[in-house]
Formats: sequence, structure tokens, C-alpha cells
Amino acid sequence: MTDEDTARARARAHDDANTAAASAALAKRNAALSAAIEAALRAYDAVPIVRASDPRADARAAIAKATGDA
Repeated sequence: MTDEDTARARARAHDDANTAAASAALAKRNAALSAAIEAALRAYDAVPIVRASDPRADARAAIAKATGDA
């Protein structure tokens, strides 16, 4: 094995190590993001749905509009 082959092998090993480290970091980040999204969705689902207006008032307004009293 020549010095050039040794240098190539070292560079390849270094690149492989960097790729593995980057992959591990991305996997950790993706797991953290997934956990944060899941927590946000659970929190969102826990909030009760509140109607912005009163259904009876909506009905009265619809009747008034239909009868021309609006």
C-alpha cells in the first residue's frame, strides 16, 4: 500500500466517521422534534372547543334576516 493509498483510506475513514456522527446528530434532532410535535398536538387536543357565538343568537339573527327584520 502506497502513501497515497494510506492517505485515501484515512480520508475515507474520516469521512465515514463524520457521516456517522452527522447521522446520529440528525437522528437525535429528529427524535427531539417528533417528541415536541407530539407534545404540541396533545396540548392542542386537550384544549376544549369553544363556540365563538351563541347558537340561539345565531338562530334569532337567521330568523330576523329571513323575515326582513334584520
